[in-house]
Parts: sequence; C-alpha cells; structure tokens
Amino acid sequence: MNKKIYISIVLLLSIVNVYAITVDEILNTIANNNLSLQASNEECKSMIYNIKSYNNLSDPEVGFEYHSGSNIEGNKYGISVTQNIDWPGLYISRAKANKFRMSAAEAKLISDRLNILHEGKQLCMQIINLNRKVENQTLVHNNISQLYEEYEKGFQYGEISILDINKLKVELLNTKRELDQLIAQRNADIEKLYGLNGKTVIDGVSLLTVYPNQSLESKETYLGQVVTLDPEVQCIEYNKEATRKDVSSAKMGWLPNLSVGYRYTNELGSKFNGVAVGVSVPIFSNRNKVNATKTEQLTSEYNQQSIIALKESQIKAYFEHIVTLQSQINSYKKVLDDNNNQLMLKKALDGGQITLLNYLLELRYFLEAKQTLLDLEYEYNSTLTALNKYSFL
Repeated sequence: MNKKIYISIVLLLSIVNVYAITVDEILNTIANNNLSLQASNEECKSMIYNIKSYNNLSDPEVGFEYHSGSNIEGNKYGISVTQNIDWPGLYISRAKANKFRMSAAEAKLISDRLNILHEGKQLCMQIINLNRKVENQTLVHNNISQLYEEYEKGFQYGEISILDINKLKVELLNTKRELDQLIAQRNADIEKLYGLNGKTVIDGVSLLTVYPNQSLESKETYLGQVVTLDPEVQCIEYNKEATRKDVSSAKMGWLPNLSVGYRYTNELGSKFNGVAVGVSVPIFSNRNKVNATKTEQLTSEYNQQSIIALKESQIKAYFEHIVTLQSQINSYKKVLDDNNNQLMLKKALDGGQITLLNYLLELRYFLEAKQTLLDLEYEYNSTLTALNKYSFL
C-alpha cells in the first residue's frame, strides 16, 4: 500500500474516533476514573466493616492470681477466664439494625455516584452549548472578515470610504473578542470535566455539538421517582429503620447481662477447677437510652419528610420551567431556523437597499437572537437532565 494513502487512512480513522465520542461514553469514563467516587467507595467499605464490628462479643478476660505464703503453707495461685455476654435478644436486634445501616451506607455510595454523573452530564450540556455558540460566532466572524476583505479592495479603488472600513474593523474586533471569550469559557468547562475524570483528558469533548436524546416524562412520574428511586431518600429510610431497631435494643437494655467463666486454683498442693456465672443488672447504664433512640428515630423521619418535600418542590419548578422553555424555543425557531437572514441581509447590502451600518446592526440583532435560542435549548436540556437524574441508576 502506498505510504501516503496509508497515512491518510490512519488520520481519517483517528478523526472518526474523535467524532465518535458521546455523552454516555464520557460519563462511563468519569464513573471509572473519578477520584471522589473512588474515595466514596472505600469510605463505604470502611463504614460496613465498622458496622459489622458493633455487634461483636466483648473480649474474654483472662486473669492470674498469685499469693505467696509461709514456708509451711506454701504459695497459692489461680487462673480465670471470663466472658461477658449481653442478653441474647440484643444481638438479634442489633444485627437487624446493622443490616439497615449497611444498606444506608450502600445507598449513600449510590447517591454520591448519582451526583457525580449528574454534575458530569450538566458540564457536558454546558460544553455542547458553548461549542454551538463558538460554531455560530465563528460563522459570523468569518462573514465579517470576508466582507472586510471585499470592502478593503473597494477602498483601494476609492469606492469605499474610510469610515466604512473602520466600522468593519471595529465589528471584526468585537466578533473576535466575543469568539475568544466563548472559547475560553468552553475550555474552562472542559478542564472541569477533565477534573471529574481524575484529571485525565477525554478526546473529542470540544467536538460535542448535539444534545443527547432525553424523553420528557409526566410530572407525576418524576414525583413518584423521588420516593421509589432517590438514593438519598432511601439512605434516610434505612437509617430510620435502623433507629427503630435501636429503640427495641434500648428497651432490652434493661434485661440482665451474663458473665460466664472458668476458674482454676492451686492451693497447698490441691487443685480446684470450677465454673463462675454472674449476672449484671443495668440499673444505671441504660438510663435515657430509650428516649435518646426514640428522638433519633423522630429526627430521621422529619429529615426524610423535609428532603422529599424539597425534591418534589424542585421537580415541580423544573417541570413548569421546561414547559415554558418549550414554548419559547418553538417561537424563536419559527424566525431563525430558515438560516436565510444573513444571506438576505448580504443581498440587501450588495443591492444598496441598506447601509453598512444598518447591515452590521441587523446582523448583530440576528446573532443575539440566535445566541438566545442556543441558550434556551441549553437551559431546556439542562433542566431535562435534572428531571431525568435517576436515569443514571
């Protein structure tokens, strides 16, 4: 194969690979590389190990006694091993509470992942919007630049005044400045996205210009998802169930604890073996524990109700906003989607129907309208992403 042809094919394939990046692929990469998510995963493991340790038996106690006596009586020594045991029902109750707490820890991890991916997708929405703005601003800047070249030739032949040339120079500087600002904003958001990806570059992000397909569900569907799918709500629910079991454990805390042990004694050459059993009555240690756990349970219930109310309020606001955005976008598209405005303005300018100043003013008017449409489309997709947040689960 010809070397030049081979190189061309390789370059073409690399370009195709760059263009092939999608928002979903970006989010999958972030899910694997995000450092905060890795830390949350290890934190979840640590919490589960700690929770499992809460219901362990206490450590056995080993004792040794030695008493020195007279030469006639000899020495006396003994060995004892003692194990303290809570009331058996407490272990069952605490095991159930621990199970809920481990589920809560896992739900928190899912919530952390959900928030990271949602942040990543919102950044992608911003980058898509800025890429589209850069594309539109580049088109306008190139048109002004081409017009400036035409007018500069006319100026050399004395057909165009210096005032018109200066007007175009100012407009060219303005469009270039606005283009540079958009590129700087876009690059800053791309760097934020790389930060979410563990400071690792993702190829093709600067070429994203198409929003991912997202369906708009009914308001009732989104409201129902708060209770059934939201991991933060589920985390509180699991903790609430755990505190409910803690109330049962606190009530059983008034029951006696047991102490079982083995004793060995050697005295005057005689050896003694025996079993020691003791009972500890928690007259003082369990005071106020029942009231404390009941208060924790009520706190969890209030927190859950508060978070559900807040999230449902946000969804209602998002849904009303997105309906308004749909109407605004449709109105703007009727005027701007034909893409003939700049062409008609150029024909009017060339035909002498409008002055250069009017041309520039009208062009800026349509540019601002186009940028407004792009912002509305971004806001729509950003709000829709917030409504569809649970799609990451």
